[in-house]
Amino acid sequence: MAIEQMKNGLVLSTHSFLIIFMNKLFGLTSVFFLTTIIAASQQINGRIVDRVTQEPLIGALIIASQDTAISDNNGTFNINGTLPTQISVQYLGYQQENLTLTTNQSDIGLSPDLTELGEVMVTAGASPRSNYTSPTSINVIHKGLLKRDAPFTTTNAINRVPGVLLQSGTLNTNRLTIRGIGSRSLYGTNKIKAYYDEIPLTDGSGNSTIEDIDQAFIDRIEVIKGPNSSIYGAGLGGVVKLFSHHPAPLQTSGSLTQTIGSFGMSRISASIDHNDGKNEVALGYTNFNSDGFRANSEYNRHQAGITARTRISSKASISTIAQFTQLKAYIPSSINEEDYLNNPDKAAFTWGQARGFEEYNKGLLGLTYSHQFRNQIDAKIAVFGKYRDAYEPRPFNILDERTNSIGTRILLTKKWPKTQLHIGSELFHDTYQWSTFENNYTNESNGSVKGSLISENEEKRNYQNFFIEAEHSISSRLFLTGGLNANFTNYDLENSFQMDGSDISGSYGFDPIWSPKAGLNYKLTNQSYFLNVSHGFSPPSLEETLYPDGQINPGIEPESGWNFEIGTRGSIGKFSYDLATYYMYIQNLLVAQRTAEDAYIGVNAGTNNHLGLDLLLNYSVQLSASHSLNLFYSGAVMHYRFGEFENDGEVFDGNELTGVPQHQSNIGLELTGNDGFYGNVNGQYVGSMPMNDANSLYSDDYFLLRTRLGYLQSIGNFELDLYAGVDNLTDTKYASMILINATGFNGAAPRYYYPGAPRSFYAGIRLSYTFKK
Repeated sequence: MAIEQMKNGLVLSTHSFLIIFMNKLFGLTSVFFLTTIIAASQQINGRIVDRVTQEPLIGALIIASQDTAISDNNGTFNINGTLPTQISVQYLGYQQENLTLTTNQSDIGLSPDLTELGEVMVTAGASPRSNYTSPTSINVIHKGLLKRDAPFTTTNAINRVPGVLLQSGTLNTNRLTIRGIGSRSLYGTNKIKAYYDEIPLTDGSGNSTIEDIDQAFIDRIEVIKGPNSSIYGAGLGGVVKLFSHHPAPLQTSGSLTQTIGSFGMSRISASIDHNDGKNEVALGYTNFNSDGFRANSEYNRHQAGITARTRISSKASISTIAQFTQLKAYIPSSINEEDYLNNPDKAAFTWGQARGFEEYNKGLLGLTYSHQFRNQIDAKIAVFGKYRDAYEPRPFNILDERTNSIGTRILLTKKWPKTQLHIGSELFHDTYQWSTFENNYTNESNGSVKGSLISENEEKRNYQNFFIEAEHSISSRLFLTGGLNANFTNYDLENSFQMDGSDISGSYGFDPIWSPKAGLNYKLTNQSYFLNVSHGFSPPSLEETLYPDGQINPGIEPESGWNFEIGTRGSIGKFSYDLATYYMYIQNLLVAQRTAEDAYIGVNAGTNNHLGLDLLLNYSVQLSASHSLNLFYSGAVMHYRFGEFENDGEVFDGNELTGVPQHQSNIGLELTGNDGFYGNVNGQYVGSMPMNDANSLYSDDYFLLRTRLGYLQSIGNFELDLYAGVDNLTDTKYASMILINATGFNGAAPRYYYPGAPRSFYAGIRLSYTFKK
């Protein structure tokens, strides 16, 4: 009995020990496996940004296999998972990105939808915001919209913006007008501010050149219509912002493109992109050649560029942009009516004999540092330098010129829960040296012959722009913006040599100009309403500050004006719209008064009244599971009249503004599909324009039809894009640019017309390879 009890006790003790041991073992095993799972599943964080502006996108949806997250006010997100991991990123108004995260703290850039009117982040004010909360008229041209046309220029894409007209006499002779401002400029773009990232493309005289930057170096164009001087300074008509190319997120790739077309057009583009989430580099090179359809219009341009960006920390980044351009373009100039109608391929007689051309090397370099400090304080500091070395033989003389510019742009931001305050400055210094020589060309010289020195000058222009802007959320739907700009412009002119012995050296300047701005925006779920009042100005150009003999023009004053605007934008299902109406009052209107053939002086001639309406429509139709159709329209009504306007002793009160149509519209349809085929057809209508201030002569209105078809297909790591197109499909005869108030001398007929190109064809191929994705 005792032995039996001992056995039973031993069994129970053994059983209890085994139970305790198994419990301990299970606990240790559970801890081990739990630790392993925790170690394997880690916190992965990153940041969702606009691919071009690098500004954070708030509220983006990030979907991974193990977790889902929403980006916060800084664009950052946190998900649980293991690296590498597949994620999908979605944000309203932007294309969905499906990619593989391989590193922590990656920046993921999104690109806007292919439609024209989606809700996207824009930079119309001191801080980026949704276009649905902006109180400013702004249009975005992203990469997809640029690809509707031939890759030779951006002219057609810019002309689809309502209220904007980019006239192109030749590839290197362009005049951009926004709501009628800039129409008085004869051979270039003036009174409109332009930027390439943070670098001003506008010089100290107010002249802007955007047409020589190749499409390959542009990811987006933003057109801000009307004066916005509280941030951008001199630019009465508005601002055109070009954003440099940025690589696609988390990949390394290379591409090669070849396009050929009518009139000897040939364009080669090569690029290498790298983006690992923290560092990005884009290298590019293009070469564009054309024989031109007119005599003396050959064109050759080489361009190379690099953009780079590095995230130094989660709070700081530094970016660099550099570009070099080498160009030689012959100039056929404008022709008279008889030649325009019967011999549009002809060059102006004197320009053809002199073989006039423009040749230059130019470069730009910019460095931008961004930092987020504590207490919601941000800083962005940009420094830049530019140079241009040019030589231009013209029938009346030969111009040899050099320009060097240095400057800085600073923006400081303080954020509170409902308010943001921005203060900043834009400062730059131009040194412009130019000499003129006699042009001793003859019928037998086969081009220009450099003669004796006529003049030698140097101008140093200082441009100082200080601004303050505040944004306040009155409620979750109502947003108020106010700002003030102060501009100080002065210049020193040194006359080293003047053939007639005169000396025009001296210091000159304009009184400080104060430009306020106020705007209000009311946002509903899918639509918004806005209004703004703003003041703008434009200083006289160098040519307007001097008489043709080089003497100072002492009575010239900056052009200035007030803009009043109200508008709405939104969407109803697949239908999107953007509508704005405005009134602008201009004082001290600057006009070019001709004194001899191709010689002018600048004068303040009076006032202008600009009343207009801009409309942009877009409708998307899903034709099938794999095909969609996008219908688009833009139109503008422009009722621009002289107020009190007197020029050269003649009174033109109440006449239509010279060089601007009263009606302009664009219409088109675009087909896209998952099978790779795509295409579009679009048309541009431009109304007749008065060619002189007396309104006694008008250009003919015209309608141009264009089309582009293509096939895009991915084959492994390769992507192939084949495309072809036709410009001016109906072979319409039209004036692509007019020279206003042209006057004939020595019995010659006035040369008003730059003939537009006849029907032309192009075709191309792009091959890209992704090394890492």
